[in-house]
Amino acid sequence: MSAKIWIETDHQPVYRAGGFAWLRQAPEGLSGAAGGFRDVDAEDHAARSLLSAVKDLPPGQAVALHLSDPTLIEGVRQLGPRRATGWKDAEGAPLPAAEMWETVAKALAGRALSLVRTDRSDARKPASFCAAWAELGRDRAKSRGDVQNPIPRPNLAKVPGLPKA
Repeated sequence: MSAKIWIETDHQPVYRAGGFAWLRQAPEGLSGAAGGFRDVDAEDHAARSLLSAVKDLPPGQAVALHLSDPTLIEGVRQLGPRRATGWKDAEGAPLPAAEMWETVAKALAGRALSLVRTDRSDARKPASFCAAWAELGRDRAKSRGDVQNPIPRPNLAKVPGLPKA
């Protein structure tokens, strides 16, 4: 069986703070979390957000990632090539957030992985639900530091446009 995971992020470079939220629809049921990070750049924020969503998946479970953040999409697309170069650029300098992306690559290793681009502007879709929680996570991280909490079950029951498992 496979898992569908929607991840939305909200990063503010000026404040070096970002929020994230994810929903996971899997055979085990529906789950989700929201939170944020303080003192992060866009690459580190994207990698940490993705890791939060995939770190505890059962081994070998196929994953369909539903993403809208360009940094996150590019990070997922480039996992293989970046890992093959030892997380270094053409000049041999380390790539941003290399250690975090390596952790993500290990968490996704051995899985069938598909990538679906989402539109977070449509309020009838799970991506917009995640986007609202990501904004809340960003604001909390700006004021309180790194944070992550599960999205309450009553809220998960109201996710709009969630496809049937």
